[in-house]
Amino acid sequence: MIITSTESSAFITGYTQLMTVIRGPAASGDKSSVLDIVATGRAKYVADRALLDHALESLAKKAIEVPEPVVAAVRSLEVKRWVYLKDLSKHSIFLDPQKDVAYAVYGLTDPIKSILGRSGAAIETGLMRYVGRYACDGIVASVVWLGPGYRKGFAAQFAEIRAKGDFCKTC
Repeated sequence: MIITSTESSAFITGYTQLMTVIRGPAASGDKSSVLDIVATGRAKYVADRALLDHALESLAKKAIEVPEPVVAAVRSLEVKRWVYLKDLSKHSIFLDPQKDVAYAVYGLTDPIKSILGRSGAAIETGLMRYVGRYACDGIVASVVWLGPGYRKGFAAQFAEIRAKGDFCKTC
């Protein structure tokens, strides 16, 4: 259901460093939370992927090295609206509403349901490939709860996707 504590710690540290550099310096008196800083950096990165290389160069000048698995995960980051269907014992189920594919997604420190409070929502978040699995970056926006009819429809869609072999458990 979640990534190991060593892997999640490495990711969170590297991701926060990268997104903080990408976001840029804070204005005087800025009291943004770390989550807001990372979310702003992520939005800038999604708009301009070249910012990652600049952030890596900037951190390297300060003798800060981001582990390669973290860099690879950030390069694979896909931020958009996903359908979070439910949690299973080992992972959460995410559907890509624009494609006929589903993913077994791991949380970094908590199951996805713990972040949202319940299952069955369309959410904007980032999914990436990290240490051989799909993981959610934990920054969630625009939560739209699904009613019973929608949940049933997406559950049927998931069953079809799984039957066709398009349920991605590892990467």
